[in-house]
Amino acid sequence: MMKKITSISVCLVGFLVLCTSCSSSDHAPPPPSEAASQMDLGLRYLEDSDWQRADSFFDEVLRIDSTYAPAYIGKLCAELRVPKKELLADLNQPIDEHRYFRWAIRDADAAYKRQIQGYADKIRERFGDAGKREVLTINGIEYAFRWCPPGTFMMGDEPGEVSVTLSRGFWMLETEVTQAMWMSVMGNNPSSNKGLNLPVTDVSWNDCQEFITKLNAELKSVGRQSPGGTALAGYKFSLPTEAQWEYACRAGTTTAFHFGDTLTQQQANFGSRQTRDVGSFPANAWGLKDMHGNVWEWCLDRYGDYPSGAVTDPMGPDRGSDRVLRGGGWYGLAGHCRSAFRYSYDPADRDDSIGLRLSLVFE
Repeated sequence: MMKKITSISVCLVGFLVLCTSCSSSDHAPPPPSEAASQMDLGLRYLEDSDWQRADSFFDEVLRIDSTYAPAYIGKLCAELRVPKKELLADLNQPIDEHRYFRWAIRDADAAYKRQIQGYADKIRERFGDAGKREVLTINGIEYAFRWCPPGTFMMGDEPGEVSVTLSRGFWMLETEVTQAMWMSVMGNNPSSNKGLNLPVTDVSWNDCQEFITKLNAELKSVGRQSPGGTALAGYKFSLPTEAQWEYACRAGTTTAFHFGDTLTQQQANFGSRQTRDVGSFPANAWGLKDMHGNVWEWCLDRYGDYPSGAVTDPMGPDRGSDRVLRGGGWYGLAGHCRSAFRYSYDPADRDDSIGLRLSLVFE
């Protein structure tokens, strides 16, 4: 066992210097069009343990096109034999408490520890920060979003669950869309149970598309008006895909609910008489609230069977009329609020238990 640990430690030390600055002049930064091939070449350098050349290539490629960076982290996780989510969680700890890095820094001096910390910060910046909060202000109304990083998870219920990879991160609205948000954009309030901080209800999927179109027109000027505008530049409002919704709801969990295998009325609004103010119940690990209960939430996808094999960035079936609803509602059973539970509904229909939650996706 000690021999194996030592071997991994040596390999890890090599990996840890990959993202540090490199003054090598042998390799100029590749143009964007060549980034993919350079990434492949960099991975070969990793396999050959040619750390200096790998450092040079990866440092430049990551600056030019972060689209290929997931392969880099995937290589690191494969070498360490740990899931990416575990590695990222580890990076949120102080450097001396890192489970996967402490072998490499056991005998390191302070300067080298700082170097490793910089590497950890770079990974966390690109792939971590799950739950990071950004706020947009549109028409005087604040929209708080939480960051959902790229990742892989098991979607749906056994025995029909499917492995889904989301290659790009996205932002998810912290709560359901409120009546105040809807009124500030649409100029009306269709909700049966009125209240500015209550979720908007009685909206069809088609209504939501009109709302989102108008909201995206407003978003173009947000960069000059809102502190969050710069961080969210290049994104647009959308309904989340069904995969994005479940991924965000689970927030790394595999249980029936993000709270565990049971759900109580102290954790979510279900089996009640009406909607409650958004954010009235505890959040999940990524800071998202009311993912269970209160109102059903429209998803972008058409309703249909899941694919039979592993998929990346699924958008639902190409054909079909009904759209997907997720999350459960205020009047329903706890079982309808499960992370994996799905329901279909006509996109033109409305109900006092149906609302929406926005995502921000990169255009």
